[in-house]
Amino acid sequence: MSKPRKHDSSKITRPPESYEPWESHNRIPLPVIWIALALGIWGTAMLFEDQTSYTVAQSAREAGEVMAHDAPEGGEALFLANCSTCHQPNGAGVRLAVPPLEGSEFAKAGPEVVARIMLRGIDGPIRVKGFTYDGHMPSFAAALSDSEIAEVAGFVAARFGGNAAELAPGAVAGLRGAAAGKDSWQGGAELATLVADLPPQPAMRAGSEADIDPAISDLIFAGKGDVWACTSCHGGLGQGVENTPRLAGLSGGYLAGQLRDFRDGARYNEHMAFVAKGLSDPEIDGLARYYAGLRVASTAAPSLGGDLARGEEIALHGDWPRGIPACFSCHGPSGFGVAPDFPALAAQQPAYIASQLAAWAGGHRNNSPLGLMDQISAAMSEGDRRAVADYLATLPAVPAVGPDAIAQLEGSDDGQ
Repeated sequence: MSKPRKHDSSKITRPPESYEPWESHNRIPLPVIWIALALGIWGTAMLFEDQTSYTVAQSAREAGEVMAHDAPEGGEALFLANCSTCHQPNGAGVRLAVPPLEGSEFAKAGPEVVARIMLRGIDGPIRVKGFTYDGHMPSFAAALSDSEIAEVAGFVAARFGGNAAELAPGAVAGLRGAAAGKDSWQGGAELATLVADLPPQPAMRAGSEADIDPAISDLIFAGKGDVWACTSCHGGLGQGVENTPRLAGLSGGYLAGQLRDFRDGARYNEHMAFVAKGLSDPEIDGLARYYAGLRVASTAAPSLGGDLARGEEIALHGDWPRGIPACFSCHGPSGFGVAPDFPALAAQQPAYIASQLAAWAGGHRNNSPLGLMDQISAAMSEGDRRAVADYLATLPAVPAVGPDAIAQLEGSDDGQ
């Protein structure tokens, strides 16, 4: 058994008295340095982001408080929610399509006249401030209560007609009873019985259909050879159904362009490609003129379960942070269209609108001017597409713009 070895203390080297322990540390590995730097940068970024988020949230909160403080109430709020889509928030209406309220003879007549119009609606031509309009205003009898109609009528008469007369909900109840069972007012000619000293009002039209060439009539109602009739899918008056679009009121230029795209393969639909390939250019132009001239009521209604408030927000204001402009910025006030490239959206069948938005988003349709709809549709969620489609179905159909109204406007412009 060996003996334990003795340590020779004389051979031990002692550190100098000035030695500090950290002087002999090994070098820190580079990966550790990188991790430390990354953590430092991340922490700084998070602090900045938190501060930015707080600033944005504070600004949004303050903006919300200002908006809530300044939000319209009463009749003005009801007007903005129910009437401004067509008549515009400032009551200016839509040129050649929707009559103005600002300074109109009917607003000046007082809230009772406005209430009577709201309870029954208007069908047919009406002359306001020197111009003739020919469309359809729906009745609000089912949508608004007596007190709400009284508030809206009072606001319209005071704000746009300078008539501050009072109208009580009880009086509206009496007007509602008198209007029960009656159809819409038949244009300005019948409304002249309510308002004294109106300018001469146009007579009602004999019918709602446009004049039609016999050859085009055969295409629409009977078809040609192996090509089936337009009415077999789009309905007798071009109002559409479900995933088949409304054609009535779309501009002639747009309709002709789409038919040619189907024929030439720029837009694909198996059924429409078959039909369009059997049409000549004169036939396409004749069909486009016919459907552009139709002015018939809407048969569309929300059917997709979309959020109508969200749909209205996108249609009127868009969602710019997501790259979605307002629908009406291209398709015109109230969705009445801007010929020839931007079709009317008002009263279009919601299933058709949603399917076309999905087709653009998926790259299955690509004949939009400058590819605008491809980008916009791709930025929209499925819920947004359903919301917009359902909201557009709640809008009134495109009003008629007759040759007399256009001639009047051109004469007015020439004289300026």
